[in-house]
This record gives sequence, C-alpha cells and structure tokens, in this order.
Amino acid sequence: MQCPYCKEEIIDGALKCKHCGSTIVGAGAGQNDFAAMFSKGAGIWKENLGDLVLLTLVFMLLVWIPIANVGFIAGYTRSLLKVSRGQGKAQVGDLFNAWDCFPNLFVFVLINLIVCVVLHFIPFFGTLISFALGFVVLPGMFLIIDKGVGAIDAYKWSIETIQADFVNWLVAYVVGNIIFCAGFVMLFIGIILTASLGQLIIIQQYERVKP
Repeated sequence: MQCPYCKEEIIDGALKCKHCGSTIVGAGAGQNDFAAMFSKGAGIWKENLGDLVLLTLVFMLLVWIPIANVGFIAGYTRSLLKVSRGQGKAQVGDLFNAWDCFPNLFVFVLINLIVCVVLHFIPFFGTLISFALGFVVLPGMFLIIDKGVGAIDAYKWSIETIQADFVNWLVAYVVGNIIFCAGFVMLFIGIILTASLGQLIIIQQYERVKP
C-alpha cells in the first residue's frame, strides 16, 4: 500500500509510515477515533483549566493587535501543544515565544485573508467557500506553528492529510469551532473557558497524523 502523506510504499496494514513517520488512519475508524480525541482533549483541559483560563484571558487581550496577533496566535497554539504533549504547564510567557515561525505563518494567513476578502464579493457561495477554505488550511497552520515549514509545504500537507483522514478532520473542525463559538453565548467569560477546549480537541487530531 502507499502512504497517504508521503506517497512512499509501505507494508499493507501498517499503522505508521516508516518513511515520514505519519500515523496511518484506518478507513472505518472515524467515529471511535473522534470519541478518543474528544475524551483526551477534555481531560487535558480539565487538568489544566486554571492555567488555560489565564493564558486565554491574556491572549484575548493581545489578539486584537494587528500583525503582531499572528505571533500571539502561534504562541497560544504552541502553549496548547506543549500542554497536550505533557511537556509543561500553560504559561502567559508562551504567547511571546513563537516569533521564529512568524514570517511563514504571516504569509500563510495573508494569502488566506486575501482569498477570503475576494470570496466575500460572491453572494452566499463566497461565504460557504470561505468556511470550506478555513477547514482545508487548518492543518497547515498547525504544521507551520509546530514545525516551522513554509507556506507552500503547509498547503500541500493540509490537502494530503485531509484527503487521507477527511472524516476525523471535519468532525474535529466542526466540534472544535462549535465549542469555541459557544463561548459567545456566555459573553467574554465564556470564550475564556471554551477557546482552549475547542483548540485542544483539534490538536488531538493534528497529533494523530502530524508528519
């Protein structure tokens, strides 16, 4: 069989690619996989709730700063990745420690922003396509923040990993965003609670398939 990520030949039924190290997802595992991801993400969130609330509060205050907010998004995501991997606690200082990937992430975000602006001139369908674009590029954003890859490589991997594991990525994306948006119902305080949980659930999917 062929690895869905690097396209190299691997043994039939392999759970991990010997060439790129990616986890090979079974075709019928979607629902059980997501249940495990949700459970793990929620567990990490509960164990670190106090630290995550403080991190998210400061992040929400900084994310309104133009251009620099790209760096703060990277710092916030890296902090959640660190917590998810058991490498330490979430700290406010983490927000300022991801500038190394800023150039690549800024180009990535800028390209997506320009495309979305153009799409919004298309009635109705433009909004739907913009939402779909957000889903397609999401894995690439995590890869840039985690591995520091370039924008083109991030787009390429995004498409490959979604093609290989569409159901789990879609469910993680939809549920993660629903949880995040649920914070708006509880006003600003709610976002402080739900933002990290939504991201942690999506991170569990990224951790399963990251190269």
